[in-house]
Amino acid sequence: MYKTSTLGYQTMLLDCYNTKVPLMVYGGYGIGKSQIPRQVFIELAKTKNKTFVEWEHTTDEEKNEMIKNAEKYFVFCDQRIGQMDSTDLRGIPNMMDTEKLKTIPYAWVIYFTQKNADGVIFFDEINLAPPTVAGSAYQIINDRCISDRKLGDDVFCMGAGNRMEDKANIFTMPMPLHDRFAEVELTVDEKAWTAWALNKVNTHLVTFIAWKPSRLYYTNLKRGDKPSTPRAIHRASTLLGDTDITTDRAFELIAISCGEAFAAEFQAYAKFYSELNWKTIYENPESVQKFELDKLWAVAGGMADQFLKGVTDKVFERMMFVTQAMKPDFAIVALRMMKDGNKKKFMVQMKKCANFQKIVNDNAMYIID
Repeated sequence: MYKTSTLGYQTMLLDCYNTKVPLMVYGGYGIGKSQIPRQVFIELAKTKNKTFVEWEHTTDEEKNEMIKNAEKYFVFCDQRIGQMDSTDLRGIPNMMDTEKLKTIPYAWVIYFTQKNADGVIFFDEINLAPPTVAGSAYQIINDRCISDRKLGDDVFCMGAGNRMEDKANIFTMPMPLHDRFAEVELTVDEKAWTAWALNKVNTHLVTFIAWKPSRLYYTNLKRGDKPSTPRAIHRASTLLGDTDITTDRAFELIAISCGEAFAAEFQAYAKFYSELNWKTIYENPESVQKFELDKLWAVAGGMADQFLKGVTDKVFERMMFVTQAMKPDFAIVALRMMKDGNKKKFMVQMKKCANFQKIVNDNAMYIID
C-alpha cells in the first residue's frame, strides 16, 4: 500500500474532498489519522467563510440550527461503525406509516442529506466493525446515499483504521469495500509533528523527540509495556502542566502516559537540563563548545522553552550568541523551535540582534520561509 507523510496526507485530504473521492487511511494507533483531518478541515472551513463544527460536540438545539441553516456550517462528524449494528446507518423503521416502509434517520443523516450541507462524514475505526455492519457503509461511500436519501453535493466521506500488525482486533475489510476507497497508509513524521507540537506540547518533550525521534512512535515492546505515540506524548504534556520536569512526579506522569522506558530516557534529558547554569552560558556563550552532545540538546530545548515563555531583547540576543557558538545541528534545532513556536515574535527580536546578519547568512534556509 502507498505510504505517505503528514504533509502528503494533508494534500490528499484536500484532493479527495474537492473531487468527493472517498479516502481510507490506515496507520498505527495515536499517530494522527483522525486529528490531522480535523486541522485540515478547520482551515478549509475558514477559506469558505463557514463555521467549523464537530457534530458530536453540539447540543440538540445546535443540531437543529445546523439542519435549518446548513449553508452556514462545515460539519465534521465522527461515526464509529465498530460501535453500531447494521440498522444504525439505515435508520429506525417508522411503524406509524402503514402504506409503505420508511425509516426515521438520525439527526446527522438529516444534516448531511440537506442539499446545501457541507462537511465530512468520518468513519473512524471502520475495520473494527464486523463485515455485516461494514457492508452497510457500501451505499454511503460509493453511491452517496443513506437511509433512502442523497448526500449533499459538498459532503465528503472518508474512513480510518488500524493495520493488522497493530494488534487492534480488526476485521479484514471486504474487497468490494476496499475498492470503493482510495487508500493510503500514514507514516510517522517527526519533523511535521515537532512543528505542530510547539505551543501545544511541553517544549522539553518536543526537544526530547528531536533528540530521540524513535520514541515518537515506539510500540515494539514486551507484553504489558505501554507504547509511546504522538497521542500519548500530548497526554503526558497535559498531565505535566507546569510540573518541574526534573522531579519524581514528572517521571510518574510521563510513565503513565508513555511508558516507563520513555520516562526513564526523558529523565536523562531532564538531568542534563538541571545541570545547566544559564547565567554562565549567556555570559560566556563559547562555554557550550565543551558540552557533550546530550547536554547540547538540553541547551537547545531550554532556550526554546525560555523564548516561548517570553524573554527580553537582551536575553534573546545572548541566546543568538549561544547558537553561534553551538555545533550547527543543535543551533538549527534551537532556531527552528523558536521560529516555529512564534514566528512573528522571533523575527521581530531577531532583527534587533547585533549578529542578525551573520545568523541569517548561516541559517537562512532554517529560519526564513
